[in-house]
Amino acid sequence: MILFQKTPEPQLDMETAGKILEQAFAANDTEPNTTPLDVLTAYSNYRRERFTLQRSVLVVVMVLFLLLPFLFIPPSFTLSLPPQASVSNPVYRLQVDTFMLVERITATIDGHSLPVYEVDSHVYSIEPTRNGRMEVTVTLINHQTQTQYIEVDSVDLDAPTIVSNQVENGLVYLYLSDPGSGIHYEEILATDPGGQEVPPLSYDEETGCVIFRYPEQSLNVYIPDYAGNALHLILTVQ
Repeated sequence: MILFQKTPEPQLDMETAGKILEQAFAANDTEPNTTPLDVLTAYSNYRRERFTLQRSVLVVVMVLFLLLPFLFIPPSFTLSLPPQASVSNPVYRLQVDTFMLVERITATIDGHSLPVYEVDSHVYSIEPTRNGRMEVTVTLINHQTQTQYIEVDSVDLDAPTIVSNQVENGLVYLYLSDPGSGIHYEEILATDPGGQEVPPLSYDEETGCVIFRYPEQSLNVYIPDYAGNALHLILTVQ
């Protein structure tokens, strides 16, 4: 294999170069140079280095000028509730419509931070933990921000409550209330100490009344709502 190597350029020392310059001036009947050759060489190197610096600065300025529009691009995003989302305890979908990187996303209700999860590239989910005005802010890597607001009114974290109760003619009447997602009457059940299920005799959704037969032994009663919250109470035989 034949390797071609670059031949180094010949270099003149300052003394030889100075003599050649003097001979050139003499051959042309010109007054000899009064400035030392090493000074001229140093100045030439200075001009070359200065030109390189100026060119580098110019390149940086041009790059910054080209990037300038991107520094002021604000984020654009959509905040929506998917059709298949739960009626209670909804999970909102946030999609950021930009090619730039997202630095952070914050969501709050009344100053309380909400969990935000990244589910895909530029796609996030927000799970409100309370009702109120939700504030969502998206910040891009260029520090530009955008904020949207949305009213959240379907979060239900409270279990049903007992309004009143009474025992009459061997029956136990429980009057219930759940202003959130509503009581899931079909799922109400009770269990005896042996684990045997004891369903209610009947219920009336309009009055919120659930009727059990007066138990011979204590019962554990579970009253759920449609959001998954459940009231657990014990009917004790007296």
